[in-house]
Amino acid sequence: MDPRVKMLREQQRRRFFVKGIAFAIASGICYGLYTGFLTLAETQGVWGRWFAGESWGNGQNALSAFMITFTLAALAAGINDLFSGVWSLLVCAKNRQLGDFWKTVKTTPGRIMMLCAAIGGPFATIAYIVGLNAATAAGNPGVIVPIAALNCAIGAVLGRMLFKQKLRPHMVAGIVVCLAAGALIGGTSFASIGPEALMGCLFAFLAAFGWGFEGCVAGFGTVLIDYRIGIAIRQTTAGVLELLVMFPLLAFAGGGMDLVPTMLQEAASSPALLIFLLSGFFAMPAYSFWYKGNSMCGAALGMACNGMYAFWGPFFIWLILGVLNLGGMAAYYPPLSAVQWIGAVIMVAGIFLIAESPARLLSKFQHAREKEE
Repeated sequence: MDPRVKMLREQQRRRFFVKGIAFAIASGICYGLYTGFLTLAETQGVWGRWFAGESWGNGQNALSAFMITFTLAALAAGINDLFSGVWSLLVCAKNRQLGDFWKTVKTTPGRIMMLCAAIGGPFATIAYIVGLNAATAAGNPGVIVPIAALNCAIGAVLGRMLFKQKLRPHMVAGIVVCLAAGALIGGTSFASIGPEALMGCLFAFLAAFGWGFEGCVAGFGTVLIDYRIGIAIRQTTAGVLELLVMFPLLAFAGGGMDLVPTMLQEAASSPALLIFLLSGFFAMPAYSFWYKGNSMCGAALGMACNGMYAFWGPFFIWLILGVLNLGGMAAYYPPLSAVQWIGAVIMVAGIFLIAESPARLLSKFQHAREKEE
């Protein structure tokens, strides 16, 4: 082969790889923005009254503790994911992929993506928002985000248990690092915030378990789906299940089934709906860029770059609600403590360690340098 052609091919491959890393990093940043705006939305308008336990609507009674904890989480998850699904469908329409979307839904990979949505939406996303709300009530929602980022470590363990995937030494080391970072963040949160932090961390861990399981299933069934179509199926399915199934089901369990129509009407007329529109907008690339980045730079490295939301989540919550004071509640949203920030950075390092062997990365860099020389 002509050396010049070979050099051009190598440069093209490298640009493709770097672009994939950029997509994966952007997915983590968008996840942090989605979390920040979702937290903001749940402090505004009728949402603030609901969480404060005040009377609302036309003389309605205050919501029960169960409704505040679980039913509102399902409603918030449903609105956010449904908006995200609508944004995703608009992207498909722009790229003339709506026909492919409907065809893919009927295929086996499409059904597997819907199964992923059922795991990652009604279970993991609702658990994540329950944890986020519990930590918000305790004074600092950012502390639970790194705990939720344990999904990478949990996914590796579940992959070993369910699909007999190998756990190499660097992966085991990364899992230990992630668990240690999670214990550091959780322990510090418990000491500084109090027992309320325990519930937030517990549900964040359940969310990590659900997303880890979703990642295992998705990895085995969604390779053939275009990332734009995949995210449209996932978010639309999750939003419908959360809003039309889990929300009324949890309302029934909390003794407030008769409040469902009124709550939907209040949520739809609240100014917070515009903020949910924004959180749903960022939720779309948070997932779709992850799929895209994985296909370009490899699932392992893509997962590691995406896992940086362990840092971006608390950062954007602090920036949006604290520094910028968008919700008018800056005093209630202080930054994480120094130890918690360190724990978040350690979590990111652990995720990278799970995804990539340091020896292998060093070998890649040396090989690239030798080629340049």
